[in-house]
Amino acid sequence: MTVLRHENGNVGGINPIQYTFKEDVESFVINPDTLSGTIVLKHGCNWNYLYGSPESIQLEGKEEDLPAGMRYTYNFKMLIPKDRNQVEIILTQLNQRHLILNAIDKNGVSRYFGTLDSPMKKVGKLLKPATIESYQGWEVLFNGEFSSPAAYAPVTAGVPFDPPPVSEE
Repeated sequence: MTVLRHENGNVGGINPIQYTFKEDVESFVINPDTLSGTIVLKHGCNWNYLYGSPESIQLEGKEEDLPAGMRYTYNFKMLIPKDRNQVEIILTQLNQRHLILNAIDKNGVSRYFGTLDSPMKKVGKLLKPATIESYQGWEVLFNGEFSSPAAYAPVTAGVPFDPPPVSEE
């Protein structure tokens, strides 16, 4: 197989993250040959947005060859600005929940992280430094381990690239 040179630019950055709960998914089918996935949400369920400070969402992926087979580990780290009750209420509702994330990068590539069998999980911590003009808010981490790479959303999935307007206030 040959990897050809890509066309156009290669812009980095992810913002925002979309998430849904495992129990809100009607079906999630992944084609292992193309690594494309299709998610159908249950009636009345939608993707939710989780805003992160610009340039703060980082994704790290690692693959390991283990005796039981390949293991793919993904870790997201993002900063959600300002210590505010609306954010903490939502973040609290994500605790101990099984999540599927949809991360859309600035190249327009959309990938699903988490599956029905192996969902992503969230942990977080509040950061309030002593400096007056420094970042303060929530550092949120999502992590998961899987037996196959994260699936790509099909181009025809109609995933919105422009989330609803968000205010940091």
